Amino acid sequence: MTTAAAEHGSATPLPRHQQAAGYISYDGLDYVPRLPPTSYTLLLHMLNRQQIGGLVRATHEELAEGVAMDRGVISRAMAYLVAARLVRVKGRGKLQIHAMLAKHESAQHRYDAITALPIEERLDVGHFEEEYERRFALHQQEKAEKAEKRKTSTARGHLRSVT
Repeated sequence: MTTAAAEHGSATPLPRHQQAAGYISYDGLDYVPRLPPTSYTLLLHMLNRQQIGGLVRATHEELAEGVAMDRGVISRAMAYLVAARLVRVKGRGKLQIHAMLAKHESAQHRYDAITALPIEERLDVGHFEEEYERRFALHQQEKAEKAEKRKTSTARGHLRSVT
C-alpha cells in the first residue's frame, strides 16, 4: 500500500501469511507494451490483489482507493490495459488478468493455462506493440464516435420554443 493510500484511510493489505499462495511468473511482462505510468501502477496493484487464476474482484472505485488515485484516472488507465490484452473486463467488479501474468496454483497449472490459450491470445506471438497501438487507436475511434452520437442525439430539434 502506498503512503498516500494509508493517508486516505484505505484498508491495509492482508499479511503475507494470510494471502493465497500461488505460483507467479512475470515472463509475460516481457510482452507489455509502452504504457502510461498510471497503467503500470494499476497493473502492479492488480497483480498484488489477484486470486489464483488471475481474477481481481474490485470496482474502479476500490482500485482507485488502493492506489490513491481518482476513479476517472483508473478508468483511463484501464483502457490501456485492456487494449494491451493484459486485463479483460468480465463484468462490474470482475477483472481477469491475462493467463501469462496471472497467479496459478503451480508451474504446471500455469503451463496448462498458457498452452490452452488460442495462439492469437498469447502475448508472446506476433508484434505485440503494433497490435496494442492498433487496438488502442480503434478504442479511441469508437469512443469518439460514441461521443459524437451522444452530442447529436441530445439536440432536440423536434422541440419548439415557447413564445
